[in-house]
Amino acid sequence: MNTDGIRAAKPAAESDSVEVPEDSSSSGVPADRRAVLREAQDLRARLEESGIAVPGSPACARPATWRRATLGGPVPIVAVATTGADAAACAEQARAARRAGADLVELRADLLTAPEAAAATGRKRAATTMPARWAPQELAGLWLAAARAVGAELRGSDMPVLLTVRTAAEGGGLDVDDVTYRAALADAIERVGRECGAAAAVDVELARGDLPRLVRLARRAGLDVVASSHDFAATPNDVEMLRRLHAMQDAGAAVAKLAVTPAGPADVERLVGVAARARGELDIPVVAIAMGEAGVLTRLAGGVFGSALTFATAGSAASAPGQLPVARVREALALLHS
Repeated sequence: MNTDGIRAAKPAAESDSVEVPEDSSSSGVPADRRAVLREAQDLRARLEESGIAVPGSPACARPATWRRATLGGPVPIVAVATTGADAAACAEQARAARRAGADLVELRADLLTAPEAAAATGRKRAATTMPARWAPQELAGLWLAAARAVGAELRGSDMPVLLTVRTAAEGGGLDVDDVTYRAALADAIERVGRECGAAAAVDVELARGDLPRLVRLARRAGLDVVASSHDFAATPNDVEMLRRLHAMQDAGAAVAKLAVTPAGPADVERLVGVAARARGELDIPVVAIAMGEAGVLTRLAGGVFGSALTFATAGSAASAPGQLPVARVREALALLHS
């Protein structure tokens, strides 16, 4: 990517404009939904006044189709992440996600605990119970068992699974060095791709290194790669955010994901501006999320600015700050992309 300047995004179609009902009594649109619509419209106007072409939808040149779900189509897909500490809990949460109408289950394997560690400590979160001394093959085996359980629960639904092992460095539960992360994930990719038919993709953190090799391994295993970058402390500058997204596509990822923590509305505006630019510059789907209460707009209206996926909850705890129930997200998407 040329960081000396930012290329203009592809122009948005006139039909992509966000229409906001003026009269809630006649429109039947609840006030909080109208507020989201109004905020999205105002933000879009500010970006376009600054010279950024807002795409209006996540549609892209190379969409990623995972079983029944397509990232990079006209409307964002809705994912629910598991937060369970064991395979049975993850399967139960996958069932709830399916019943709630989600499109995708993200299996957060980093939140799993070793059975013997959980029994000894009584704790539920992986960051405090998962021994860092475990061999990569042992970690991969634990993740595979959960993937099998989730896949069995979703059998017959054609609902895809995204395997994610989030490291402590990026807000997750797996506290290991980068070498162990890469080795364990490589083993898991091969085994999950071979033994879990519901698995469609695997998350690989850009900052852990060796992304091109892991992309090649995933392709051989029949899996797509969601390359990701998470910042739980701040929102990087615009050039750095775009650089990361370009690096993900350049490494061969099928989807580029960026999640940041905004200090306020200005950071949210910068993020969606980057998402709009990236949608114009990249061929693959882009996922751009501002975490926390300040970033709720990106979870409801991110698709207007080019984001292809949003995370929601289905009766269980949120896997990241700011997630909303599936039903509320669906309502917002229906209004914004009707």
